[in-house]
Amino acid sequence: MFSRFLKYILPPFTFRVFFRRIFYSNLKKVPLEKPLLFVGNHQNSFMDGILVGSYLPQPIHFTMRADMFRKPFARFCLRELNVSPVYRIEEGFENVHKNLEAFGSIYDILIKNGNFIMFSEGICVQEKRLQKLRKGTARLAFGAEEKFGLDVNIVPVGINYTYPARFRKEVMINFHDAFSIRELKDLFKTNPAKALLAFNEKCDEGLRKEVIIIEDPKNDWLAEQLLKMGRNDMVLPFFKWRFDTDDRRLMEKGISEKINHLSRSDPDKLNSLIQDVKSYSDLLIKNRLSDANIARKLDWGFLRYFTLIAGFPLFIAGYLSNLIPFLIPRFICDKLIKDPRFFSSVYISSGTLLYLIYFPLILILAAIFAGWPGVMLALLVPPAGYLVLFYQEIFRERLDTLRFTWLNARKSDLIRELAGYRRNIIDLMGKITINP
Repeated sequence: MFSRFLKYILPPFTFRVFFRRIFYSNLKKVPLEKPLLFVGNHQNSFMDGILVGSYLPQPIHFTMRADMFRKPFARFCLRELNVSPVYRIEEGFENVHKNLEAFGSIYDILIKNGNFIMFSEGICVQEKRLQKLRKGTARLAFGAEEKFGLDVNIVPVGINYTYPARFRKEVMINFHDAFSIRELKDLFKTNPAKALLAFNEKCDEGLRKEVIIIEDPKNDWLAEQLLKMGRNDMVLPFFKWRFDTDDRRLMEKGISEKINHLSRSDPDKLNSLIQDVKSYSDLLIKNRLSDANIARKLDWGFLRYFTLIAGFPLFIAGYLSNLIPFLIPRFICDKLIKDPRFFSSVYISSGTLLYLIYFPLILILAAIFAGWPGVMLALLVPPAGYLVLFYQEIFRERLDTLRFTWLNARKSDLIRELAGYRRNIIDLMGKITINP
């Protein structure tokens, strides 16, 4: 029951509200007719697996560290969500042998050409880096082939968030080419240790091609500024929510690789770039401007102003009629969630459950007090609430544009200076070449 809830409620409704955009690309590379192990990087707690699997045509299954199964209610919910426990060293070395039993239930799913979403890093870290892969996934895959002759296919999948712990941001999910466990079968027979290592190396290689990685944490700030600039240069359809192309991730991946290349090969050039970006960023902050204003002028600006004026009554109605679902999930996360890795999971779960209670209650009350006309109005509550999100976005963008226009009229030299900084930065990035 819960797994169907994930499939039919979260992707079309909840994800559409929480994420501004989802880029879900290269699913065609996945051999869906085979038993599958998806190996993903792990940045965002429960959300990672749900995002990877929600758009697959078949039921999705997950693994999770065994300590999450200790309480009976949690154990029941996780089982209903198709989650199987795995035991790590952190749960005690004496418990690792229990994986033999846990793997048995996983094999039963794979025998039926099912799938599992694995996070071989074994730890969730919200940073643009990969952790060392553990060997549990490899042992599971080799065991499936050895015991049952299964042609398990392993699919590295990159999960990249703009800001994993923020509302209305973006996520990019991209599937890498699959490889069969049978490619390493002979090596496993002669040298299991080398086969496990080779398995992890293939997974790591695939993930590194899909994940946006900043190798040196010292470059995180620079990467953040340059990635924002790259996003502002890529104008996307305003209302479109899900994209099946990989263009956005490739753009961000290209920026990250250039930063890594400079960091390794030309520190002086990197420092020069940092100084230019810092000067540009400081000048924007000082004048309360956004890079988006310098990057481009949005078309149909007058229509956006008209939308704000004409749509204001709808905004008020949509906001007030959805006030409780708007405020309570944020309140819960702000007050109770101290670890940002769990922000989006708690926000989405609490918001979804709340709305599944709130909306039927609105319908019932409308039917009691206003009859069928009231029910028809109540049916407009969810879409009106959804439009509120876009209205707020247009409002913030127009406010920034007004400030920019006013400054441009008073301090045109400042705007030209900012535009010059930006062109220089873009030119410097364009001249960085990475030898294959």
